[in-house]
Amino acid sequence: MNARLLPVVTRLFSRLPARWSARLDSLKRLRARPPPRCTRLRQPFLEAESWQFQRLTGAMDRCLLEPMARALSAFDVFTPSSFPEHTYVPRDEEALEKKLRFALGTKGQIVSVSGPSKSGKTVLVERVVGKENLIPIVGAGIRDPEHVWTRILDWMDTPTQTSSSLAIGSEVTATAGAKAEAGVLVAKAEVSGELSAALTGSANRTRTTGRRGLQQVVDEIANSDFVVLIDDFHYMDRSIQIEAAKQLKEAARLGVKIVTAAVPYRADDVVRANPELRGRVSAVDVDYWRREDLARIGQSGFNALNAAVGGKIIEKFASESAGSPQLMQAICLFACSVLAVQVRCETKTDFAVDGPTLKQIYASTTSVTDFRSLVQMLVAGPKTRGTERKMYQFSDSTEGDVYRCILKSVAAEPLRLSFDYDDILRRVREVCVGDPPVGSSIVGSCNHMSRIAQEQMPPQRVIDWDEDKSVLDIPDPYLLFYLRWSGALLD
Repeated sequence: MNARLLPVVTRLFSRLPARWSARLDSLKRLRARPPPRCTRLRQPFLEAESWQFQRLTGAMDRCLLEPMARALSAFDVFTPSSFPEHTYVPRDEEALEKKLRFALGTKGQIVSVSGPSKSGKTVLVERVVGKENLIPIVGAGIRDPEHVWTRILDWMDTPTQTSSSLAIGSEVTATAGAKAEAGVLVAKAEVSGELSAALTGSANRTRTTGRRGLQQVVDEIANSDFVVLIDDFHYMDRSIQIEAAKQLKEAARLGVKIVTAAVPYRADDVVRANPELRGRVSAVDVDYWRREDLARIGQSGFNALNAAVGGKIIEKFASESAGSPQLMQAICLFACSVLAVQVRCETKTDFAVDGPTLKQIYASTTSVTDFRSLVQMLVAGPKTRGTERKMYQFSDSTEGDVYRCILKSVAAEPLRLSFDYDDILRRVREVCVGDPPVGSSIVGSCNHMSRIAQEQMPPQRVIDWDEDKSVLDIPDPYLLFYLRWSGALLD
């Protein structure tokens, strides 16, 4: 081990965020413990050719050099699609980080993190594990169980094939001799001779080996700080899930840390795929966020930008986010665009947000919550058989059939993501001027809309009607936001 490199790394880490200090601790632990079986992990952060070292130094470079290159921008602060460095909210009352750390520390366990769409599942895992230790793959597109390990090895930049050469040498020595005697009456002579020759040669034998899938992943990262995150495990076909679950069980038994992330109604797919995993899967449930927690995203973000945005405005942003931290990040980011807050203000600056500006912010945000095709299908409903649907007058001076009426009632205030039968009836009456649709028509239409959503977006559940409970659910807050602010229900 190059002893001169450790002090350099120590100085570098003193300039990095606190979460990076764990990597230095890993270096020290690696130095103290016996070398593992895998050559790559003997000096993972000190060998320039190792994938761990390359990823760590790349992240260090970004962390050290980017802040020097430019000022803090709104894109740095509000990050709907990546880890929120400046606006992370731990939600201590939920103890989610503590639960996840405990689950990851339990040997041989697979951790199942479940929660609504865009509720911060991946961010939670990245916060606890650290981006430098997280190996993320997605279930979508996996057509063979071996693809799980292929994607992990791709993340490691592992060659698909490796070749090794072995030189074979040989030497042959030959000796030949002859002896003759000749005699006459008075004289005797002896003649002898010897010939010696040596032959040498060499040959190269090349051996090519491919990746070894599960076993190679085990050799590389078992019993280490690295964690494999399989996002959207439920996107795999059921037949693929069954075999993949068997292999995941074996990998976890051998010391590979594995986390799966899924929506609540598919959270137990891993266990269903392999019942032997029951008792070997630790569940960590992530719920929709409370408004006060969502508001903390806006408060910390605008403070970081030195921009003073009223507390009531931030509370309205939080309300419109409907429990989604990603949506809150997006609304705040578009607010910065509308208010022209591109980079951190040199001095504390007040920004007033009136009604028209608020609507402009929301309308701009719908560009990242685009459900245009689905909403058009929901508004149209199933094809009719020659009978025109009854039209209803609405309080916003528009008109439409029962399908548009239900969607308008869902989009009305107060904001909710789940509606029982009585809630829908009451909301429908409130949006209508005159006679509203009857109960049987509403129930049938809710059922049809649920089927349309399943046909149009089969991997997801953006709108769902439970016939037994007579409950309409909209699990995706982005759809609710689009219904409210895109103008699709006004056409």
